[in-house]
Amino acid sequence: MSNLFDSFLALPNASGVGSYQAISLSDRRQDFLGKSAAGAPIFLLHDSSDATYNPGINFRHLSAEFHATCRVQTDGDAIEGQFCLVWCDDSAPELHELFVRCVAAAIEELPDASETKDLESCILRLRNLFRALAAPGVREISGLWAELFVILKSGNPTQALACWHAGQFDKFDFSRPGLHLEVKSTLKRTRSHDFSLEQLQPPMSGAGFVASVMLQMLTGGLGVLDLARSIEANVHGSPRLKQKLWENVALSLGVDFSDLLDKKFDMSYAERGFAMYDMSEVPRPASSGDPRVTDIRFVSDLTGIQSDRPFEVLSAAMSKQ
Repeated sequence: MSNLFDSFLALPNASGVGSYQAISLSDRRQDFLGKSAAGAPIFLLHDSSDATYNPGINFRHLSAEFHATCRVQTDGDAIEGQFCLVWCDDSAPELHELFVRCVAAAIEELPDASETKDLESCILRLRNLFRALAAPGVREISGLWAELFVILKSGNPTQALACWHAGQFDKFDFSRPGLHLEVKSTLKRTRSHDFSLEQLQPPMSGAGFVASVMLQMLTGGLGVLDLARSIEANVHGSPRLKQKLWENVALSLGVDFSDLLDKKFDMSYAERGFAMYDMSEVPRPASSGDPRVTDIRFVSDLTGIQSDRPFEVLSAAMSKQ
């Protein structure tokens, strides 16, 4: 599955309606990934229900049709059956890889004998996800890149994904009992970051950290999809975490995904400039003590504060239960 998108790219376009050269996606289900006549990815998900009328689903970038009879040719025998077809807009090729990886992760948890209602529920969740691609992104691309960098370099991507925020309103970027971790990124030459006092509150019992990632744009560098692919390859047997990974990426990109996917950063520069700090080390203003003041925001320069063995500190923080 790690090379699924590359395998998709190698497929021929469909020569006609209802007939596809495709990739088998499961040992327990008859699900396939093919390519439409226009070159867009199309999933064929086996439906074990009796054929009845179910209206199709059409949304920006994503469409679905139920109870379609198709012939599928794989490296093995040809198969003819009843499928739910889920396809991506052929006019947005820059979205195709994200579509393939999001849908592939979502269908891993389908029951062995999926009925129409199971497939419809899965697709409606995907529809909600792709709705995010028609709305403004929830954070800067540099911030998303830095969070993915931290997951990849944590030494425990499964644990890191599990405590990664599940929405834009979560208080910390990574949290679980005993750990608060806030990730900050900068394209400046100084290690200056925006904070709120609330972001520097460690847990009552445990530790709070700030991960500082200094970034430099590089044409030949890595983008968010490159990092997300590497993370997915290190998360085995965890379909829900894979879904969380790709959902967070989609929600972060928003309507500007076409431009943002082209943003790439220098991985070696980020590795050299990575730092980890205890929250208590971050310079901050004193709390006003006035209950009418509910939010204090400030910029703190961490340039002169030493950070020893940052990747070891990160790995230890993520590994503790």
